[in-house]
Amino acid sequence: MADVTLEKVFEEAKALTPDEQRQLRELLAREQMRGRRDEIKPVGHVPVIDRGREMRWLIEHRDEYAGQWVALAGDRLIAHGSAAREVFAAARAAGVERPLVAQVEPKDALPFGGW
Repeated sequence: MADVTLEKVFEEAKALTPDEQRQLRELLAREQMRGRRDEIKPVGHVPVIDRGREMRWLIEHRDEYAGQWVALAGDRLIAHGSAAREVFAAARAAGVERPLVAQVEPKDALPFGGW
């Protein structure tokens, strides 16, 4: 097998029918995934966080913080400001591991329709 080069294998693959080339791609993809299975580690159970209190807080305090970023833990305001990154950092510094960070939209804001 020492005299087999990638170029020779490629030339052989080009001579295959389109269906055989598809089968070869599938075989190579399966073989590649076989090697990766050992690298995949299970994450375990990720708890779902009920954000109902945060959502209510956003509705109740919309006028006070319109246009600002806020970090919330339950119904408690942890930090607010004009930059999301700074607000998130302040919440983490306050010891909140998974804060809800959101930009408060004014009541009259049009819905976001995408780019």
